Amino acid sequence: MQRLLVERVAPFTPGSDSATVTLRSAQGVIEAFCWQCELAPGAYVDCALSVLDAELQSAYLADWPEDIQCQRSVERLEKVGEYAYRGVARVVDQSLGLIEVLGFRIDVGEVPCDGAVEFRISRFDVR
Repeated sequence: MQRLLVERVAPFTPGSDSATVTLRSAQGVIEAFCWQCELAPGAYVDCALSVLDAELQSAYLADWPEDIQCQRSVERLEKVGEYAYRGVARVVDQSLGLIEVLGFRIDVGEVPCDGAVEFRISRFDVR
């Protein structure tokens, strides 16, 4: 897991414990929800992100041609809502429910397969 740079912290209201946090890895940027937020811009975090709700499925089937499997395994991350994202990640540890995409390690709870997964996440949370 890579260290994540805290680029921006935007409290919902002045003095609020809740904030939108912009995190940067070496390969990408995401915005996550943070409650009881004590992060500051310029800090680094070594934590896995958690999710409010995630839908995962295998990115390919085992009997598909290898070139198609490789194409479907390319990591990607696309913002589709305020904190919502979809993309393709690789499974880091199926038994622990950990996936990783573009340097962001994510605890999704349950992972249906090994290898690459397509996902849709309604909200990233900073632990």
